[in-house]
Amino acid sequence: MAIHDLSTLFDLLPIGAYRSNPDGKIVRMNAALLRLNGYTTEAECFADVRTIGADSYVQAGRRQQFREILEANGHVSDFVSETYRLKTGERIWVREHAHLVRDAQGRTLYVEGTIEDITVERRATLSLQQSETLLRNVLETIPDRVWLKDIHGVHLTCNTAFAEHLGATTEQIIGTADAQWVGEELAREFVKADRIVIQTGQSLSLEGPMPSPVQNDPTIYEVIKTPMRGEQGQIIGVLGMARDIQARKNAEALLRDTTEQLELAMMGADLGRWDHDLRVEKGYYLDARSCAMLGRDPAESNHGRAWGHLIHPDDLPGTLEAMRAHLSGALPAYEAEYRARHTDGHWVWMGNRGKVVQVSEAGKPLRMVGTLMDISKRKLVENELLATQAELQATLKALPDLVFEFSSDGRYRVVHSHDTQELIQPASLQINKLVSEVLPHEAAEIFMAALREALDTGRSVGKHYSLQLAHGQQWFELSVVRKPTLPGEEERLIAIARNITERKLAEQAIAHLAFHDALTGLPNRRLLGDRLETALAASQRNSTHGALLFLDLDKFKDLNDNHGHDVGDLMLQEVAQRLLQCIRAVDTVARLGGDEFVVLIQNQSADVDDARLHTTTVGHKILSSLNDPYLLRGIAHTITPSIGATLFLGHGVAGADLLKQADLAMYEAKALGRNTMCFYSKTSP
Repeated sequence: MAIHDLSTLFDLLPIGAYRSNPDGKIVRMNAALLRLNGYTTEAECFADVRTIGADSYVQAGRRQQFREILEANGHVSDFVSETYRLKTGERIWVREHAHLVRDAQGRTLYVEGTIEDITVERRATLSLQQSETLLRNVLETIPDRVWLKDIHGVHLTCNTAFAEHLGATTEQIIGTADAQWVGEELAREFVKADRIVIQTGQSLSLEGPMPSPVQNDPTIYEVIKTPMRGEQGQIIGVLGMARDIQARKNAEALLRDTTEQLELAMMGADLGRWDHDLRVEKGYYLDARSCAMLGRDPAESNHGRAWGHLIHPDDLPGTLEAMRAHLSGALPAYEAEYRARHTDGHWVWMGNRGKVVQVSEAGKPLRMVGTLMDISKRKLVENELLATQAELQATLKALPDLVFEFSSDGRYRVVHSHDTQELIQPASLQINKLVSEVLPHEAAEIFMAALREALDTGRSVGKHYSLQLAHGQQWFELSVVRKPTLPGEEERLIAIARNITERKLAEQAIAHLAFHDALTGLPNRRLLGDRLETALAASQRNSTHGALLFLDLDKFKDLNDNHGHDVGDLMLQEVAQRLLQCIRAVDTVARLGGDEFVVLIQNQSADVDDARLHTTTVGHKILSSLNDPYLLRGIAHTITPSIGATLFLGHGVAGADLLKQADLAMYEAKALGRNTMCFYSKTSP
C-alpha cells in the first residue's frame, strides 16, 4: 500500500511506525521510519534486498529475542537494540514497542509497532553514567581524605578514605553533619572555618591533627577548604581535602638537621658556596668562606657580581663552555677548574661545581648553586707530576730497550717500545695478557723465572731469551726490579729487555772460530779432540767400533807453487765439501792444518770385520770423490789423497795415539805410491 493511503496520524508520527504481516514482512511504514533507515521513498526501501527488522540488528540473535517476547506476551515494550540504518550502514540505537493484533479466534492478523531513534539520548545517558563513575573513581583514587558539604554543613559526598577515618561508609556519611561524628565542640570549629571560606570566597589552609571517633591519630594533616560554586557563580558548598603531611614534616626536620650537618661538613672540607640568579646580570653571590679564599672581606658575600669577572682570561672560554653545556642539558652538572684573581694580585686555582636548582615553567634555568674549593696545592703537585712524567717519557723514548710493567702473576700492564718490530705482537694486544699467552713456551718460562726472582729478592738480571720475529731470530737480555707500591696497591714489576742479538752473533762467531777452521769451516784439531773423546765414550758404552781416517793430499805443494796459494785455498775448500758428502751426519770431517784432513766414523758394527769393511767402503768412496777433476777459476785440476785408517773399540787406545796410528798408516799409503788407503797395523813403520 502506498504511503498516501495511510492515515494522517500514522504518517505524521515523529517516530517510525509500521505494520507487518505475521511472518514479519512490513506492509506499511510511515515517513519517519523511512528516514530512520536512510530512505526517501517507500519504493526505494522496498527495492533494497535487505528488509527492516530481519537485517537491521547488529547483535546476532537479537531479532529472534524480539520475536520470542512478542509471541510469548503479545507485546514488546522498551526493547532497546543497536541497529543499522539499512541504506548507509550507520549504527544507531533504537527503542521498539510492538503488539500483536488477533481476530476473534485469537489468530494473529498483523503486528503493529514503533521504532524510535534514541542514539543521542543513549549517548547522553552513557556520558552521564561515565561522568558519575569517573567522579567516583577520581574521589576514590585520591589518597587524601575528600568531602563536600553544602552551605549548611550537610555532607553531600565523600571518598572512602574520609568515611573510614570516621568509622563509617560513604552512604552513612551523606546527609549528616559534623556534630554526629566529632561532637558539638569540634563541629563548631569546623563550621567556623567553613564560614570563613563561604564569606571570603577564598581557600583556607590549616595544619594539625584530624580528630576521629574511632582512633587516636597523632598524624599531622594539611586541610584545605575551597568554595564550590554553582553555574551562576554563587557559592553552593565547601570542598575539603585532608592530606597526610607527617612525612613532609619529618623530612623538613631532617632537612634542618642535614643542612646543619652539611654546613659543618663544608667547613671541615674547606668548601665555599655560591648562588647564581641567572635572571640578574649581577646575580652571582659568594659566601663568606669563598670570599676568604680570594682574600676578600666576608661582607662582600652580600654583594652580587657578574659571573666570571674574577676568572683568568685564558681559563674563561673553557669555563664558559662547561657552563653552557650544563645549562643546555648536555651535562648533568657544571664542573670547571680555573684561576681566580686574589685581592693581592696573584692567581688562585679554584675547583667549581654547580647545578641548576630552579627552572621556569618553560624549562629555562633560573638559578644555580654550587661549591668552590681552593685547589692550588693540588695543581702544584699535578704540574710537578706532569713535569716528572714528561721527563720519564723523554727518558723512555731515548732508551733503545723494551720496557714492560707486570703484575705479580705475570700480566702485562704497560708496554713501551721505541721499535715495534721488536715486539712479538702489538702493544695494545699484550695489555692484561699473561706472559705465557704472548711469548713462546721457552721464552715465557725464562721471563716468569726472572719475575719470580724479582718478587723474592727485589731484582733479577742477566737472563737471556730469544724470539723469532719478522726480521729473524732476536736475542734479549732481561733485567727485572720490583716496583715500590703503596699498601693495598697491586704489586708491580718493571722489566727491561735489551736486544743483544749483535753481541750474541759476535759471541757465536768467536766460539765458532775457536773450534772451526777459518778456511773450510770444518772442525779444527781442538773440536776434533772433543768429538773423538765423545766417540770413544760412546764406543765403550755401546761396544761398537769406530774408525779414524787421516788424509793428506798428494803433491799439494806443487799446486800452490804453480798456481798460487789462492788456488790452493780453493782446492782445500772443495776437498772439504766433497769429504762432507761422503760421510753420515753422525760422522765428523776435520782439518788439522795445511792439506791434512781427518774423518771420524762412529757407531759401526760390534764385529771388527764388519767395521773394517764399512771403513774401507768409506775410504774408497773418498778416494773416488777426490780423484774427480776440480774446476778452479775456469782451469781443470786433479789431485789425489793418501789415506791412513785405524779402528778403535772403547778406551783401549787414547785419542792422540789413534791420530798417530792413522798418520802412520797414511805414510804407508804414500810409500805404496799414493792415492790409496792403508789400515794401521802394529807392524807399520
